[in-house]
Amino acid sequence: MKRFAFDIDVTGSCNLRCPSCPQGNVRDYRLDQGFMEPELLARIIRKAGSECRIAGIGLFNWAEPMLHPGLPELVRIVQNAGVSCYLSSNLNIMRNADAVMAADPFSFRISASGFTQEVYGRTHRGGDIERVKKHMVELAEAKKRNKASTRIYVYYHRYKHNLKEEPLMREFAAGLGFGFQPVWALMFPVEKVLCYADGDNNEFPLTGEDRQLIDSLALPLKKALETSRRRRERTCSLRDSQISMDFRGNVQLCCGIYHAGKFTLGNYLDMSLDEIRKLREGHSLCGRCMRHGAHVYVTYGAHELEEIAAANIDPEDAELLDLSYELAQKRLRRRLEEVYRRVFAGIITTEQKAALGSVFDRLQRIVGRLKRPRP
Repeated sequence: MKRFAFDIDVTGSCNLRCPSCPQGNVRDYRLDQGFMEPELLARIIRKAGSECRIAGIGLFNWAEPMLHPGLPELVRIVQNAGVSCYLSSNLNIMRNADAVMAADPFSFRISASGFTQEVYGRTHRGGDIERVKKHMVELAEAKKRNKASTRIYVYYHRYKHNLKEEPLMREFAAGLGFGFQPVWALMFPVEKVLCYADGDNNEFPLTGEDRQLIDSLALPLKKALETSRRRRERTCSLRDSQISMDFRGNVQLCCGIYHAGKFTLGNYLDMSLDEIRKLREGHSLCGRCMRHGAHVYVTYGAHELEEIAAANIDPEDAELLDLSYELAQKRLRRRLEEVYRRVFAGIITTEQKAALGSVFDRLQRIVGRLKRPRP
């Protein structure tokens, strides 16, 4: 059976209004509000397990999972089914850290974009970084108390304005035993990316604030799309091996699309995977997205994107972050992953890949510490 990853928004709302996210940059449409019932999640998992190999289930997409009052129970349902459960949160809300850690999700990602409020507040609009740091400490203590195996890490969104604060957040995370994964911030949703690619000629026109956000991206959108367009023949993992749905179990065209009113395919419990595949492959927006190579852009599907971002930032910031070393390590990692794909295709599991990735990350940190000059 084919492997599919599932992204399930267990609620419809978010407590922040970030300018790079449709929760913050789409003003005339809001997702329906509500919470996923545990029984529905269990039915979805049973159905998925009968028709595909489940690569993992993330209980998030556009919404904030920590808003769900019964999140620990949902995590247990996924984990008890023998499926890896993934969480991602802005962590401005921390409800019952002990219960979440006792449920032992496979990983917990903390989205951040700064270390001080002045910087963080620009791109995590409505958030409080001091509250986030307080909750990070609580989460680390809860993990220790509950002997959880959860991998917790900071997912640091790189913009041109926040690069000098990255080492501060990296050090803070390391002090708590958390991992750290920086990524070049992107523009979302796909509807707005396509609007930009088409020259603003559609129903999702870019606002002045959108254009300010685009100007702040370290990975310039114009060059990124030009590069992605040259790689547009690449398959789309979001279309071919990922299922995204809302708290009612309604399947969305993909996880990068926001407007559920226009792009809902139907309810997962009433559809086969083959039906979902055919609807996606024949959908005009999917075709338009792939013509522009937007599917490559939103999945970081071309390694050249890293090089473009590194060349676009202040040289002092590139030196501070030691990007030449980082890029060299990523090239090495790509070669190793290609070996894994060739040798272990169909054998190695997602969890084993993640474990290998964690080992590689630890080796990188060790080598990085050794190569830094002592004070």
